[in-house]
Amino acid sequence: MRLLICMLCVGLSLPALRAEMPEPLEAALRKLMADDGRWAYTQTVKKFDRRGRPDGVQVERFDPSQPEEEQWTLLERDGRPVAEREQRAFRRKKDREMRRREEKSLGEVIDFDRAVLVRADEAAVVYEVPLVPGASRRFPEEKFTVFMTVHPERETLEHFALKAREAFRMVGVAKIDRVEIDVSFAVVDPAHPPQPAVIAASGAGRVLFFPVGGAAEITWTDFKRVKPWKDRFVVEFGELKVLDF
Repeated sequence: MRLLICMLCVGLSLPALRAEMPEPLEAALRKLMADDGRWAYTQTVKKFDRRGRPDGVQVERFDPSQPEEEQWTLLERDGRPVAEREQRAFRRKKDREMRRREEKSLGEVIDFDRAVLVRADEAAVVYEVPLVPGASRRFPEEKFTVFMTVHPERETLEHFALKAREAFRMVGVAKIDRVEIDVSFAVVDPAHPPQPAVIAASGAGRVLFFPVGGAAEITWTDFKRVKPWKDRFVVEFGELKVLDF
């Protein structure tokens, strides 16, 4: 399971958009980026071992309107409330993950300029998008492909999927047989673009002679529109009536 979790530290941050990108895809990504950091939500993480058996459930709350060190709160672990020491350890771990992440996120290594239209109809516009060559050690460009689905009328992102084209070896002795990440989006407020609702990920491989792998399902619920903490220091000036002379 540890190998799978390392593969899942992907994020969905996006680089600066460029003119060469297909217009429907660019419009959908711009809408998603404009909404970044404006939703609080509850995140439920269910893990499964390589045989598909349950391997733990954790419920967390993310609220970007709070100070950075308090934005993540651990609510439950395997159905029980958490102790204060667990809460502190959880927040320290989240802080380390944010500060020490050296690898680029998946969104940062997707080559949107080379997106290829694979299907277009009244229900969906689907693009196959490659990765940037040499941009990531975790995601070799020749081993992975990404599919992104855009709603043709609303121009919003509806679905995201990453799949390994074939088995490959990571740096060292790990052989990866299968990696899949599947993200479904859902409307949480008709006035705003859809947000990630269900993220399913799975992987399998071998380290030396031992099979490793597992799966995880992440669901986002209880969305609430908030003002990001980073924006609280923006001062908006009203009419300066004291200078009305």
